[in-house]
Amino acid sequence: MDILFFDFTGVYEAEGFSDTGEHIDLRCLSGTGMYIDDEAERRIRQKIEGIGSLEDHRLRFLDNGNYHYMTRILASYVSEPFELITFDNHTDDKPPAFEGIRSCGSWRLDILRENQYLKTSMLIQKREDFAKAYISSDLPLYISIDKDILSENVLKTNWDQGDMGAEELFAMLDELYSARRIIAVDVCGEDLPDAPCEANRIFNKKMIRSMK
Repeated sequence: MDILFFDFTGVYEAEGFSDTGEHIDLRCLSGTGMYIDDEAERRIRQKIEGIGSLEDHRLRFLDNGNYHYMTRILASYVSEPFELITFDNHTDDKPPAFEGIRSCGSWRLDILRENQYLKTSMLIQKREDFAKAYISSDLPLYISIDKDILSENVLKTNWDQGDMGAEELFAMLDELYSARRIIAVDVCGEDLPDAPCEANRIFNKKMIRSMK
């Protein structure tokens, strides 16, 4: 399995992942912070298409929660019917403040409008939400994880956080890995690069091990 890092802020270098997987350096790209404009999306897609087979990169790290809109972009390359399961402390389905601009807070709304292969989009914010997702169907899954679903006792993100424990999250992921075919998993929710990164590094290494 190949691992893909989308580096908007330099956080993965701070976390010690410079020599892990393949990195797409987006630090000099404007028009990406929380909102993404058309030119930035065009350039990001050029970089994605330059790496070869995206399907081989089944684990994708998206930087902090400001860039969760990357899930919409990456899922647009799926060419079969699928379901999306999102673990997130926020719903990310609110219309953006400006018409025609996509954001990290609107991407779940945008993907439902745009993606012809997406059959169901499910949000998990607590364990009770998981039963519905688990028994939904036998379609393959795209899983998106925002680490802000986790308690601040587990790690720190740049958004307000939920109260889920890491072991609880990994237990649900293990069930999904066993029950369904997984197209890809993406992960956002890093802290800012000048903040302590150890807990996020540990979590990301566990994510990598969990998918091998």
